[in-house]
Amino acid sequence: MNQLLQDMDLDFATAPGARLITKLALKDGGVDPLGLRQINLDLMDRAIPGINNTTVFIRPYAFMAWAWWKTNDLLSNGGKKDIDSAAAKDFVMRLEVIYAWSHMLAGGRDLPGMAVLRSCMPMDGGAPFTFKGANWETVKKKRQASTSIMDAIQYGPSIKALGYLEQTSVIGVFRPTEQVMPAVRAIDAIVSRSAIRHMVEPGVVTFRPEEVESLNDALPPSEPSNEERDVFRRLFEPGRETGRTDFTRRNDTLALVLEAINATPDGLTVPELRTVLASGVLPGGRALVRAGSNDTGLLATWLLMSSLQVRQLQRLALESMLVWIEVMIRTNGGSASTDALVAMALRQAEDFDKDLAGPTVGDLLTTLAQRCEDRGWPSAAATGETNFVALSNRLSLAQRGGPGSYETIPGLVLSALGYVQAMYAALKQEGADDGRLGELGGRSDRFPISLQHRRLLSLTEATVETLWRELIETWVIGQHVRWSVARNGDGTQRLRLALGDSGWLSVHKRLSGPFGPTPDRLLSALSLAAQCSMIARDDTDAEPRFMAGGN
Repeated sequence: MNQLLQDMDLDFATAPGARLITKLALKDGGVDPLGLRQINLDLMDRAIPGINNTTVFIRPYAFMAWAWWKTNDLLSNGGKKDIDSAAAKDFVMRLEVIYAWSHMLAGGRDLPGMAVLRSCMPMDGGAPFTFKGANWETVKKKRQASTSIMDAIQYGPSIKALGYLEQTSVIGVFRPTEQVMPAVRAIDAIVSRSAIRHMVEPGVVTFRPEEVESLNDALPPSEPSNEERDVFRRLFEPGRETGRTDFTRRNDTLALVLEAINATPDGLTVPELRTVLASGVLPGGRALVRAGSNDTGLLATWLLMSSLQVRQLQRLALESMLVWIEVMIRTNGGSASTDALVAMALRQAEDFDKDLAGPTVGDLLTTLAQRCEDRGWPSAAATGETNFVALSNRLSLAQRGGPGSYETIPGLVLSALGYVQAMYAALKQEGADDGRLGELGGRSDRFPISLQHRRLLSLTEATVETLWRELIETWVIGQHVRWSVARNGDGTQRLRLALGDSGWLSVHKRLSGPFGPTPDRLLSALSLAAQCSMIARDDTDAEPRFMAGGN
């Protein structure tokens, strides 16, 4: 049989004439084209574990704790019989979907999965929905894909990490911890008084949109009760002693952030806070971390948060260069050699800033490091042209393709990498670790700041042209090809560049960018802190401002 199949393959391969084949179907992909983001994510996990960028409201925590409490009570008949895991998960999902459905019907956007629900749940005036059968299974499958409140990229890990839920003896079944019961009882009292209180009756499986919508009025996601605020604050506020490393790390970061906010009378926006964390300097000029504060962990935490901001700029600079390479290939007629790309980068960087011409890499790095003037590093990361957050914003904006914006990218990138080099030296002197597990380190295939530092030191006597050649060929293209090939095999086309006879070619029609800094959870942490009255929040301007005080 095998021989017969081989003969058939040979006949098809050697037959003359054209052949009809199906179009190669590959998904466009690659949100991390250089493989750099894992270091950023690791730093965030160290600094603010237990939450993510979607966890901004308190009520979903209490609601899901209540849903599991109510499910355990109903399905176990008050603890008199064993609970079935599948039935428990189904009922919890039902309570969650009813809540999310009510929010969707009210036009809300404060819970995950609103777009998915609009595609599969009745709208106002629509037919009733029955929480069993094929339609219900379809809704559950869609919610479980990524939009359930308990999903891994939503509130699920945080609900458990903060201590709202704990595992029972039945695998996959949870119950609220004793310390969150005041919030659970508050939710239960509200539901019991609502027009949709029959949502908890297992025998009632069909609901009309009109009766469900009232639940959102009773339980708006952004307006927790005092009991919910108090419970969350006790679990979230710095100073809680648990013996758990993740609580300690998050406590230290929150303590540092609150130190910055409390010391700034006008409060801070998140971009302003990032600037403070990068530089270690408050808006008034005082040091964020006073001498001797290492006893509370503030110094170590600041080194971690500052290193994160430095890594954000370094990663964004290299990803911006990938966009620039793609654009230059297009403007060069569809292909460009490395020599051509290096020549364009040299010219555009010098047009942007004459100091970027060198002539040597050492001259370049010295010039950029001296731009700190009398402020010194890392303080210079907060002001003027050396402001790390402002430079990140300029890199993000340059990728959007305004008149002449792409041509500014080489100058912005070279400046950014030079400032990163200066910050590395300053943070290292302050005590930051550049080992594989350190704030400035990481796996070499992720191109950590420490590896950039070593490469630039080795090029000190080389020309800036040599630096551009290594940056383009190795730091960007080589890094991209390595990670695109390493993650191949799932039908996703991650490779964006290929080498042809006339030089580098762009594989995709669309640009890979624009890229921005990796979301760093600071907005989530501050939003939660404001929700539980640890701090105050002012939404008057486009950027919310956080300040000392609370309700």
